Amino acid sequence: MTAAGVREVAALLCSTGVFLLSLATGLLYPVPLEEVERQVSAVVEPATYTGDPLSFALGLLSVILYNNVGVAVRCVVLGPTLVYPLYVLYTNGYTLGSVVNYVGLRSLALIPHGVLELPTIVYSGYVGTRLGLAVVASLAWRALGKGVGPAVVPREFARSLRDLRLAILFLVAAAVVEVFVSLPLSHLIG
Repeated sequence: MTAAGVREVAALLCSTGVFLLSLATGLLYPVPLEEVERQVSAVVEPATYTGDPLSFALGLLSVILYNNVGVAVRCVVLGPTLVYPLYVLYTNGYTLGSVVNYVGLRSLALIPHGVLELPTIVYSGYVGTRLGLAVVASLAWRALGKGVGPAVVPREFARSLRDLRLAILFLVAAAVVEVFVSLPLSHLIG
């Protein structure tokens, strides 16, 4: 396997592993309910209800898009730190596990948009982790006295930006489904 292939596999295992372990942790040891409510209201609060359901839905859509696309972009831009994408995966998994723990069957309402949003957030974390591992490999290459090493980081950054476009498309679709399917469904289930 090539060095690039090893980084791909390592990034995939690391990013999905962090997400799944934090999801399990949130299910078993949830964050206090007040903290979950605070996190959710911090995202939703900017979309205030004005009496017009369509305006509220469009406002909520823009808030969700701003939040989720921002997370994906930061995963890539801050990917070289390696810490940020793993932090995003950890907090998203832990929060999701906590939410499912508290709301039980109502969490079924997350499925319509969750099948788009969660894999996309994990994918964004993977892309950032892959970029971070390229930086680590490049630094290791230099530390071993092998010169400046291959131009891995610029190539990987360009690839990460291309991958980010795909993530943004899926996040737009997920936000539309969240506002117009999942949210109404949560009211029916609850």
